Amino acid sequence: MRMLKKLAVKSIVFFFFVTSFMACKIASESVRSSLEMPASYGGTKPDSSSIASLPWRTFYKDTCLMNYIEFALKNNRDIHIASHRVNLSGAELRLVKKNFLPSLSGRVSNSVTKFGEYTMDGIGNDDTNRSESLPADKQLPSPYTEWFAGATFDWEIDIWKKLSSRRKAALSRYMSSQEFKHGAISWLISDVAATYYELLGLDQEQRVLEKNLELQKLALELISVQKTGGKVSQLAVDQFEAQMLNTQTQLVEVIQRVKINEATMNRLLGKFPAPINRYTITQYDTIAKAMAGEPEDIMKHRPDIRQAELELLASHADVAAARAAFYPSLTLSGGVGFSAFNLSKWFLTPGASVYNFASSLAAPIFQGGQIRALYASANARQRIALANYEKTLLGAYYEVYNTLTIVNNLAWQIEVKSQELDVLKRAYNNSNDLFSVGYATYLEVITAQRRMLEAEIELTKIRKEKLKTISILYRALGGGWNS
Repeated sequence: MRMLKKLAVKSIVFFFFVTSFMACKIASESVRSSLEMPASYGGTKPDSSSIASLPWRTFYKDTCLMNYIEFALKNNRDIHIASHRVNLSGAELRLVKKNFLPSLSGRVSNSVTKFGEYTMDGIGNDDTNRSESLPADKQLPSPYTEWFAGATFDWEIDIWKKLSSRRKAALSRYMSSQEFKHGAISWLISDVAATYYELLGLDQEQRVLEKNLELQKLALELISVQKTGGKVSQLAVDQFEAQMLNTQTQLVEVIQRVKINEATMNRLLGKFPAPINRYTITQYDTIAKAMAGEPEDIMKHRPDIRQAELELLASHADVAAARAAFYPSLTLSGGVGFSAFNLSKWFLTPGASVYNFASSLAAPIFQGGQIRALYASANARQRIALANYEKTLLGAYYEVYNTLTIVNNLAWQIEVKSQELDVLKRAYNNSNDLFSVGYATYLEVITAQRRMLEAEIELTKIRKEKLKTISILYRALGGGWNS
């Protein structure tokens, strides 16, 4: 008997050693990014801080816009979807955590079995019933009925950190889903702000066109009077009228764009068309200084970078779990309850109580390459996650770099275009004065007025683009999701 025990122990040790040796032959393939962020954006001296650290309630000053953002965060369906994704990942995380605990099941069962007379069980039962020392209440009936009530458990011991790795992967993906929601919030706020600023710009364009249209109507009336007096020809009248009609066409186009952008805003707010209250663009010379901070700051502020990083960490854990599948697994199992062939013997008879406890050590020997395929798949997903992380990092840097360039250029354009508009206004006034005394032609008046109108609209568009671009920069730097 002692020799059998020693043989059993040696067999288990040998089995454990062989399977562990086979698993050790699987090379570990943990990958890391070699990308390093530059010290600045395009060689310029980095700012001391980043506007991304500002909550959106501090960054945006317009109370109308703030109310719309607040409403959108509560009603936008993309945010709802992102929230449900977080809940889904949380449920999956809780499910994985349960693997560390034993599974306990309660069971009540009844079975009826008729053994054949020429089977081992049938002959054994018949022989047992013929025993003179067997009391009548312990004789086995035929057919044989068994009643059972009790509880059973199974518990896998995490000796190779397989379950721990799966928990790390689930936790990383849960945190990744939270970053996905943060990213959705950041994009939504940016889209609401950009649409709002687009409406402000269109409103200003509409005002400029309406003001110039009144001037053109007045000019048409004056030129018509001069034509009646024989001072100008019908050609002059036609030129002034054509210019007025062109302005009316532009006005209709702007009104149409206002309607479309109001519809876009309502869609972002998660509601059907309704009026959009707003201020004027002249109140927005600046909303915030475009401070970008250091490039490394976006790694801690941008949700998409942190999401990609967490997905990479989850892929590392997946590889570790796939590697651990090559090792033996230790499982404990057992049960306790009552079992009898007579229901009346269940609880009244001490002999009806039963229990069992077992442990098993199992390791894969031949799985048709399934485990190796799963391990190779986990490694491939890990490299995909690394490439996606590096792609996200590069994309974020260049998005900030390009947006900063645009912001700086727009500020310069506003300054130059403002000077140009002042000159064109002076030229228009002079052309009117000169025309009234016969020193300028009507074509010079029309040209001066057209250029003044174009410059006003261009300046309005540049101011609008600057507001939108600063809002985009705020999002590109990782701002907006922190309220």
